[in-house]
Order: sequence, then C-alpha cells, then structure tokens
Amino acid sequence: MREPLSYEIARRAAEAVLDAARAEGQRVCVSVTNRSGITKVVLSDDGAGPIAVETSRLKAYTAAVTGMSTAEFARLAAEPVMQACPPHLVDRQLHPVPGGCPIVTDDGEVIGGIGVGGAPGDVDARLASEGLKSVSMLLA
Repeated sequence: MREPLSYEIARRAAEAVLDAARAEGQRVCVSVTNRSGITKVVLSDDGAGPIAVETSRLKAYTAAVTGMSTAEFARLAAEPVMQACPPHLVDRQLHPVPGGCPIVTDDGEVIGGIGVGGAPGDVDARLASEGLKSVSMLLA
C-alpha cells in the first residue's frame, strides 16, 4: 500500500483551489483529508464563513471514505433503495452535496479527498477539480 497523502500534495491542492476561487471572486474554504478522512489541511479564505469550513471538511471526508465525488454520492444516496437505510444513519459525517472529490493515484488507489465549501455546489465541485489537476503529476 502507498504512503499516506503527503502534506505537500495536500497543501498544493488546497492553495490551487484558493487561487482559482479568488480569480473568480469566490471566497471559499478548502479541506484536504487522507484516505481515512483525517484532516491534513484546511485553508479558509478571507470572507469564507463558518459553514464553509465545516462543509468543506465533510465533503473531503465523504470523497475520501467513499472513493467517489460527493455529487456521485448524492445521486447514490437519493436512490430509493438507499431510503431503507440512509447513509447518514451509518456515518453522520457523510455529506451528499457537490464539492468533494477523491484524490486518486494513477493506479486507482484513493489516498485522500478534497472538499470545497462556500460557493454554490457546482462551483465548489469545479474548484475541487482544479485542486486535483494541480497535483496530478504528483500522484503517479
């Protein structure tokens, strides 16, 4: 098994998100977790509120532990079969809202998650993807 997500990768991804958000006039918070959902980095921009901090953490956690984007997880959680046992009853930290992406190596291993909060869900999701792009060369 690969080493856990490094601080360097987590920091670079988070900084790329803040740079991309600022370029669009968005004030967000970004969290990066390791594969177990343990927070590695949290960067909260000036003007990002307390809800942005917590939702970014929950989105990063969800992406890391499920291995799918939070948008995909939201679709899964909404399926009728899932209503018999909603995922949040199993794990209260699962957050089915767009804005989280798993951090996956070239060989398909999930080593963490990145979550963005503070903008509309589609914007959060796009910004999280920008963070992943910025570290793609480090995930080989």
